Amino acid sequence: MKDAGELLADLRPDVVHIVTPPATHAPLAIQAIRAGSHVYIEKPFAPTRAEAAAIFAEAAEHGRLVCAGHQVLFEPPSLAVLDELDAIGRVVHIESFFSFRTARRTITPVEQAKDILPHAVYPLLAQLRAGTSNAAAVAIRGMDVRATGDIYAILQLGDVTGLLLVTLSGRPVEQYQQIVSTNGSFRADYITGGVVRLAGPGAGLGVLFTPYRRAWQTLTGATRGFTKLILGRTTSYPGLTALLDRFYRSIAAGTPPPLTPSSILDTVDICEQIGAALDVAEQAAEEQAQANLAAAERNMPPCDPNRPAVLVTGGTGLLGAPVVRELRHAGFRVRVLARRTPPFGVRVPGVEYVVADLARPLDPVLLSDMGLVVHCAAETAGGQDEHQRNSIDATRHVFEAAANAGIRQGIHVSSIAVIKTGEEVGGLPDEKTPLDSGHLRRGPYVWGKAESELVVGRLALERNLDIKIIRPGPLVDYGAFQPPGRLGRELGPWFVAIGAKRTPLSVCDVGTAARVIRSYAEAFGAAPALVNLVEAPPPTRLELATRLRGQRPDLGFFWFPGWLLRALSPPLKLVQKLVLGSKEPIDVYAAFASQRYNTDVASSVIVRAGRSSVDQAS
Repeated sequence: MKDAGELLADLRPDVVHIVTPPATHAPLAIQAIRAGSHVYIEKPFAPTRAEAAAIFAEAAEHGRLVCAGHQVLFEPPSLAVLDELDAIGRVVHIESFFSFRTARRTITPVEQAKDILPHAVYPLLAQLRAGTSNAAAVAIRGMDVRATGDIYAILQLGDVTGLLLVTLSGRPVEQYQQIVSTNGSFRADYITGGVVRLAGPGAGLGVLFTPYRRAWQTLTGATRGFTKLILGRTTSYPGLTALLDRFYRSIAAGTPPPLTPSSILDTVDICEQIGAALDVAEQAAEEQAQANLAAAERNMPPCDPNRPAVLVTGGTGLLGAPVVRELRHAGFRVRVLARRTPPFGVRVPGVEYVVADLARPLDPVLLSDMGLVVHCAAETAGGQDEHQRNSIDATRHVFEAAANAGIRQGIHVSSIAVIKTGEEVGGLPDEKTPLDSGHLRRGPYVWGKAESELVVGRLALERNLDIKIIRPGPLVDYGAFQPPGRLGRELGPWFVAIGAKRTPLSVCDVGTAARVIRSYAEAFGAAPALVNLVEAPPPTRLELATRLRGQRPDLGFFWFPGWLLRALSPPLKLVQKLVLGSKEPIDVYAAFASQRYNTDVASSVIVRAGRSSVDQAS
């Protein structure tokens, strides 16, 4: 595999887009500039102002242009507000608000907050500059940040104050800037793509009209924005398209780039200061979590020396974490292989965590004192390459290392989605139903899981391994319930549930799966070689909706008949083709239909796991 230097030398690109982790931005950008390339750098542009300044210094020396991924500045609401600021008088203060949620389980809230922070900072800075025509440094007058990824900061430029609020905890998800001036206010909403303009003093009788003006503009603006998005007249990120177009035009024409170096440096400067405070808050939270973990470990009973030590991959995930807790509670010594060291706050007491990249061959030393492998890790996103690397190759590496370490027993966690459907086999699928493998028709996730099972089968024969396969159905967590996609969709204050209330919906609770895996570890020889693991009997849609209502009492429920959706599905596919131009229209009914399974084997292993839990408790 070629490194960046070799690629630059071979390809000699005119423009390089850097979308790697932030810590790599500066060295890669400087390398690309020295190779003669103009550079676009995704946000965060650089971790520190010093690194950002080094990039611009290099660009000036070599006559190259640099652009940052500050696309919100080129969204229609931002452009409109900056163009119309004079209409509402002198700016008094500006609020920049961004509520978001952690996009991946593999990053901490602080990392997520740092990643999205620039999108709240650079529009605020641009509006402060436009509202004051002041070139002085923007000062942070006060700040409160938390390890939960919540940021509250007061910025000042001249006599104008900026309020910066970024939260991973607050809901609903929103992004807007509220500009308040002496003759009215603007609200630039980046979710709807609209601007609410309240020009004028709004005093006297005008106060009575303000809520109606705001409501009408919000309604019509949101309708226009969403209509354009649905009909494909705009993209999800129109500002990014506009920004890149301007950047490429500036390169071709030899004109200045769409963003000035000073605006980018100012953004990096503010983000660096807030990021440093976030690091301090995160460190304090980690120290407290470490102390709590140590206290919990001191009070734990020792591991049972008569039970095999268990190595778990994916032990920090949705299923892996409950598996690890279940095994350790049952007295097993547990070691978790993870891509990165998990924070103390999410570790299970009494469990060893080791960093390893399953996409590469593993050192058998990592497994040398283990007696059983439980392979939960798998790719859940991305395309075929990601699933090849993190599901198929990872499975091979895990069980090859196990064989090399002398481990003969393992549990491979697959997915029930890998088998052919009831329509294809003419009955209820069971453990004898063949794999639906060798193609990408059902997406890269199912393909990767099916191919991983084939890898397991070959290795078991070649290396004389005894590997049990557990195929969970769609995973849910009854303890912190989030509805499976086939139950329906949340639309504002309503949950639209699809299908008849009493129809079953096959799912697998992570607690059930964890107990079954623990029971396999306790009596491996007696466990079935293969199980399609779903709740037996499966819950009804109404039972799942009731669980959701318990977690979300604010939701109203609307039941949409399944037969009606089935009747509407063909015309909806036609609409997708004719109106939306879709080449592969979605079968809406199939997206919500639930497959039934023969649950005889699942029922037996769940009952056995339950008995084992009772025996352990007594």
